[in-house]
Amino acid sequence: MSFTLSLTRFFSVLTFGFLVCIAGAAIMEDYGIGRQWIGYFFIFVTLGAYAVIGLLSRTSDMHEYFVASRTVPSVYNGMATAADWMSAASFLGVAGTLFYSGFEALALLVGWTGGFVLIALLIAPYLRKFAFFSVGDFLATRYAGPDKGRAVRLICVLITVSISFVYVIAQIYAVGLITSRFAGVEFGIGVFFGLAGILVCSFLGGMRAVTWTAVAQYIVMIVAMMVSVVALIGFTGKGDTERFVDGGPTSFPEYVRAQERKFFADPAEAEVRSVYLREADRYQLLIDTLPSSWAEGYEARRKNLELARYDGSTFQEIKAAERVLTSYPKDPQDAKRKWSQEKQRYLDKVKASVPHFGSVKDDSGLSNSRALISFLAVAFTLMCGTVALPHIIMRFYTTPNASQTRWSVVFALGCILVIYLASPWLSVIAKVVVYENLVGLSYNEIPNWIAAWSRVTPGLATLQDVNQDGVVQFAEIGLSPDILVLITPEIAGMPFFLSGLIAAGGLAAALSTADGLLLAIAGSLSHDLYYRVLDPEATAQRRVTMSKIALLSAALMAAWITSLQPGNIVVLVGSAFALAASSLFVPLVAGIFWSGATRRGALWAMGTGFLSSSLCLALTNSSFMALFNLDAVQIGGLSGVASGVFTIPLSALAMVVASLLGGRKDEAPAVMRVLRLPESEGKV
Repeated sequence: MSFTLSLTRFFSVLTFGFLVCIAGAAIMEDYGIGRQWIGYFFIFVTLGAYAVIGLLSRTSDMHEYFVASRTVPSVYNGMATAADWMSAASFLGVAGTLFYSGFEALALLVGWTGGFVLIALLIAPYLRKFAFFSVGDFLATRYAGPDKGRAVRLICVLITVSISFVYVIAQIYAVGLITSRFAGVEFGIGVFFGLAGILVCSFLGGMRAVTWTAVAQYIVMIVAMMVSVVALIGFTGKGDTERFVDGGPTSFPEYVRAQERKFFADPAEAEVRSVYLREADRYQLLIDTLPSSWAEGYEARRKNLELARYDGSTFQEIKAAERVLTSYPKDPQDAKRKWSQEKQRYLDKVKASVPHFGSVKDDSGLSNSRALISFLAVAFTLMCGTVALPHIIMRFYTTPNASQTRWSVVFALGCILVIYLASPWLSVIAKVVVYENLVGLSYNEIPNWIAAWSRVTPGLATLQDVNQDGVVQFAEIGLSPDILVLITPEIAGMPFFLSGLIAAGGLAAALSTADGLLLAIAGSLSHDLYYRVLDPEATAQRRVTMSKIALLSAALMAAWITSLQPGNIVVLVGSAFALAASSLFVPLVAGIFWSGATRRGALWAMGTGFLSSSLCLALTNSSFMALFNLDAVQIGGLSGVASGVFTIPLSALAMVVASLLGGRKDEAPAVMRVLRLPESEGKV
């Protein structure tokens, strides 16, 4: 009790200190301190606080490094779990995806929230009955077999590293966006700059440091989200949350729906959409006439460069012609890939500018069954993926007993719910802000924030007068979903310290999840691969050292890949969930509740799920398929993230068939006996 009380006092002081920092930033701006210094203030103050906690929590003790000595109280483990869970996709990406996709994006919230309910019921209290360090420990013990679970453990290492690596790239990408915008550095430098913040939390102290920094990061997230939403509602609503449609007052959501329909019927908006469709058709024609279309385009650009060199053109004009030729696709295969991406970009612009807010009903009032099926498929995949995420499962081993593990999941769900309830409101407010502060603006009055975000990386924030009428239409606005939460206060013309506050929250979300993921990768490589397979005689000190080496190597590799800007945050995160759901969900749940599940069944389930999910994600990714001169496909009309609706049953079928057709039926009787013990009698 005294330990919990000491923690409560410490984090109460930390919360008060953060509120004082927010007030200090507001005073700084009021006294004319530049925006760049306010950005520095929020980034370095929060990173400094995490660094101090990480340094104070440094340890070389094996149990502290891997499982925080199993002494984390349930309420704080719940907060740390929520922080590990509340990634950049949740804090930044959900509101942006809701902004552009409406009802369909609510599947993210339903799936992720429902997944935590399944964790509390199906996984958490059962796994805590064992003194394990990783997912591989449980699966290898449960499905021991003649090789003592070595094959199961090795496949689990491959899956854990793959899932966590894809997931961590999304987090480091978000760190790069935030640090490059608010610290004024290039995106690639911002990625490695943020990497230092990630490593200082996890490298020296492992799970012990990650746990206590994650609690601090959750406090930053919740304060940033709540203060920002309240401030935006107050500023946008001018004291109320009503708007007027057809002369009568209405709520924000109804106002947004009315504005969407108004813009869709606007002739100027329709003209912009028609231009986008013509551009998409033009790129399709270029693709259809390959390779001659590529050869003609290349020859025309080469001749333009020659003319520029020999007709007295200026140095700048020659350089411009060289850039045009250099940026042209290098061969017909590259042309198909790039032109397919451009075609899809224009089609996405059309889709983003049509009404979608509210429900899954069309104008006739009939249910859109395809949208509903997609919604349910995405939610199902994310729920199962949540149960199987390795970095979340690791948190179940840090509490004193199974009962506290169950309560920690309940606390985590409550902590997550607060932010998830705020995300839809933030999306609606962002719509109102864009409609009232950007649409209808003259292009002669373009705000400075467009150029500032464009310098971070091209395409994050764009405005283009497509129909040449000098007025901003909604369809002409291009805002990346990844930055919408960060940019909304700037669009609204609010004090810049609010943008810095949201940036601090987004940075906390990305850092906390990245720390947990890197620790999962390091633990899997050092404990499951190195200690359990390669060197069973390794000392505790050597195991901790190997974990640190693995963590640093994974972090550097992920940062390098992220510097190449691999893609949308939500898509990357969704892919990780689909892989986890397809490969680990069935072996985990069957291992707990079905005594007939065998080693052969687990191997077939993991292999079938992982390979089928990887194939679905590859086939539905246009950029990947274009590398092979092929078009992306939709399996059953669903996206890659929703593919779990096919691959999870396929994994379950493989488990059942392989278990029934061969292998011993009771390969781990001791494990099953412990699983059935009351929570208080488990092996601790």
